[in-house]
Amino acid sequence: MTEASANPLLSTARASDTSPAVQLHPLVLLTISDCITRHTLRRESGPVVGAILGQQNGQEITMEVAFQAKLKANEEGEVVLDDEWFSKRVDDFKDVHKVPQLELVGWFTLGSASGPQPHILPIHTRISEVYTESPILLLFHPSDAQSDATAAGKLPLTLYESVFENATGGANDKAMDIDGAAQSKTLKFKELAYSVETGEAEMIGVDFVARGGGNATAVNGAPAVASKAGESKPEESAKKGKGRLLKDKEKQKDEFIDESAVLTADDEEILSTLTAKSNAIRMLSRRISLLRAYLASLPPSYLSDPSLPFTTPASANHPLPLNHSILRSISAMLSRINILAPPDSEAFTLESQQESSDVQLIALLSSITNSVSAAKDLGRKSYLVEHARQQGRKGGMSMMMGSGGYNGSSGSGQYYDLAGPELSTGSAGGGGRGFPTDRW
Repeated sequence: MTEASANPLLSTARASDTSPAVQLHPLVLLTISDCITRHTLRRESGPVVGAILGQQNGQEITMEVAFQAKLKANEEGEVVLDDEWFSKRVDDFKDVHKVPQLELVGWFTLGSASGPQPHILPIHTRISEVYTESPILLLFHPSDAQSDATAAGKLPLTLYESVFENATGGANDKAMDIDGAAQSKTLKFKELAYSVETGEAEMIGVDFVARGGGNATAVNGAPAVASKAGESKPEESAKKGKGRLLKDKEKQKDEFIDESAVLTADDEEILSTLTAKSNAIRMLSRRISLLRAYLASLPPSYLSDPSLPFTTPASANHPLPLNHSILRSISAMLSRINILAPPDSEAFTLESQQESSDVQLIALLSSITNSVSAAKDLGRKSYLVEHARQQGRKGGMSMMMGSGGYNGSSGSGQYYDLAGPELSTGSAGGGGRGFPTDRW
């Protein structure tokens, strides 16, 4: 009731089973983050508004893609959609995303956690009249981006569905209409529960963005460099040609790049891993602190003091009553700690060391096997080289022996008769082949 009194646009209706089940995809969150970043860096004025496309199957709605919308001011000074541009953009997205067919299911804007404000009503009304009957509003809270709840894993956003309630009563008012008298209806927003659904392609994209975020570096002095370049542009253009001027600008940009600040792929992977572990440890610490604060705020239990009643009423010192289901969950979690942390640390350490020794022994055995294989290959190659060298020597000797011939022109000489072991004296008409003795 306090929220309803603070924000009249919030509905006081109770949650029902007819509320849609919304599945939010990370691509929508990346698009919203990109829109906020561009809007901030460009120092643009006005609200950040965009459309969300997805699928609707009964009460199940998916939010898959989004884009930023173009706005304009109407005659009354209100910020509204540029209908011509917006309609063309929606049709373009429908043409691209045909399988499965996507349609406009909602829109997003920025706001506080207190709920929607009246200045968004013209945009919401226009979308509900022209594009979809009951669009879902995704209200992103930039002020809660650095809060403890966001660091613990809660997204800084809220989903609302639009409902029409009687001006004189709430949505649950059971008063009967008398004689069919028409009652005025007012537009209200009711908060919706949602879940985050991720596809394989989106997981790759989110992982790439997370890894690239660790390599994002801010270059100081860039505005000063740009201003100096702008002031000296007329003078330089009068003295130098256009090509020379462009080269000088590129050289000035390169001088201000700190190469040591650029991370390698391995550094990005290590940084991403350490960041994930740090966030997990920080979240675990906050959850443990929350449990400790909850247990400290509980009143004394009858288990510790039998004189106390079974149910102790809440008091100023102990505002929270006993919740036995939560206490049983905490007790079950504490009982599982022994499974995660072994009671016998010495035996666990010894077993870990033995497993580590086995792993190192297998690695050493693999290294020895590779060394033996390399030595075997070296021996085989050495044998082939020596064998080829010996064959070359034998071939050279045979060529030397074959180059002698027989001396048919000299008329006489000494030869080794190949047909017999004796040393014979031959003539021009000798009957056997031989070699001169002076070659040996």
